[in-house]
Amino acid sequence: MNLIFLLIPFQITAIFPGQDPWKNVYTETAWAARDSWQKAAIIISKLRITSGSHVADLGCHEGYMTVKLSKTVGTKGAVFAADVEQAKLDKLKTHLEERKITNVIAVRCDFDDPKLPVGTLDAVLILDTYHEMKAHDKILGHIRASLKSGGRLVICEPIASERRDLPREGQERKHELGMSFALQDLRKAGYQIVFSQDPFVDREKIKGDKMWIIVAAR
Repeated sequence: MNLIFLLIPFQITAIFPGQDPWKNVYTETAWAARDSWQKAAIIISKLRITSGSHVADLGCHEGYMTVKLSKTVGTKGAVFAADVEQAKLDKLKTHLEERKITNVIAVRCDFDDPKLPVGTLDAVLILDTYHEMKAHDKILGHIRASLKSGGRLVICEPIASERRDLPREGQERKHELGMSFALQDLRKAGYQIVFSQDPFVDREKIKGDKMWIIVAAR
């Protein structure tokens, strides 16, 4: 048992020199550090939301982007923070209460249905979560139904350089996805591709990968 314990750190350092691929960037304790590389302001600008807008943060985790979106849409707007894990929504509720944020609606969604209101959203954000969505065709259909005409869907995902040529299943097993797969999904679902950039965020020193971004419109 002791031998195994001693070997694991060596193996991690040898395979991923200079960064930690298992580094947690989702909990509130990591939010300040995440601000230095996530380019959250640029992501929000791609959503084209303003005061009074209605937006969804799909795969909200503990609310890193939810909190920022709530400030953008203001008291006249609303943020639908959706996740499949109740534990994450419970954490989100605590963060919102501590900050006295009242314009966020928590949504416990299904793996194939985000349960967003139909025809009412100006934009939807999926940040570092799309690779987990096995029922992506159904989910994209539900999202499209939730968006107003011209509404935007922004997807931002990671992929490591050494896995870019793997089949989709191989990438998803590593909790990643290449941009080409998402583009195919979006076009198949009837979205118009407005903008795409790969790479968008370089987080090789943090997680060992780079993130791409796609902006699509209903």
